[in-house]
Amino acid sequence: MGEFRDASRFNKRVLEGVLEFSREHDPFSSLPAVFCPELVGRYDVKRGLLCMLVNMQDRNVGSGRKRNRERLHILLYGEPGTGKTIPLDYLSREWGAVYISANPSSASLKGDARRKDRGVQIFSSETGRVVCIDEFELMEDTDTLRDVMEIGKFTLTKGGHHEEYDAQCSVVCAANDITKLSPAVLSRFDLIYGFDEPTYDESVEIARNLIEIEEDPSSSEITKDFLKEHIGISSDYNPRIRESAEVLNQLELHFRKSRKGKTGRWISSVFRISRAIAKIRLNDWGVEEVKCALKMKSYSDSVLARALGYE
Repeated sequence: MGEFRDASRFNKRVLEGVLEFSREHDPFSSLPAVFCPELVGRYDVKRGLLCMLVNMQDRNVGSGRKRNRERLHILLYGEPGTGKTIPLDYLSREWGAVYISANPSSASLKGDARRKDRGVQIFSSETGRVVCIDEFELMEDTDTLRDVMEIGKFTLTKGGHHEEYDAQCSVVCAANDITKLSPAVLSRFDLIYGFDEPTYDESVEIARNLIEIEEDPSSSEITKDFLKEHIGISSDYNPRIRESAEVLNQLELHFRKSRKGKTGRWISSVFRISRAIAKIRLNDWGVEEVKCALKMKSYSDSVLARALGYE
């Protein structure tokens, strides 16, 4: 069974309440109901963002203290007005995320210490937090973000010398068009979601949901405070793998059905998502979590393929 890194820092009553809730319900299914209420439906996006929030720190493994990336990065894309920036606003307002809106004439991530807008340096000051970037495709030098996303570090050049900085951030980007983003950058996003113009029925449901929020913000059985308590406790939980042979069999079955192999980066992403689901459930991770992660990852792949015109 997994364990908490430091359970003593939690209020005992709150911890027991969260554990009891996890035994009686599936938090991975229940918590999205109160997460980002302005985003009606789209439980797929909400589950992905919840996974990101519980995986904010990379994990040390082995005696050499090698660091495995745990942080999840998410890309939301669609035409203006389709609602893709709603989660960014919510993360900034309710979860303390840093919100960057790209200005195509000045925004850059290039690792140059002389830049007045700090460029990539902003990620160092936000280690352990979420950085939201709107209009991501308008930023210059987006490839510079690769090291921040993959290894949680970046290098600045000062007077011919190179200085390395920690930057363990989780990145959530919104873009109107992703066709011009490089494959190297796109491959660093664990989950990609597309947004379309709401239908008539969806628009009515959005309006109904916003009215309910105005009438009674605390009408949900799960409160906003409980959601934050649950995510805080889940973030501290370190699940272990169970049924490792069955997990491998599940992956083999997936590759056999799809008739395609996958890179180590892709498989590592599936494992990160699986661990995040287990953390939300306060349980170890095994076949069920891997099945969920494979479904999320495969859907993300299909969204990307459609966006790039491969399907």
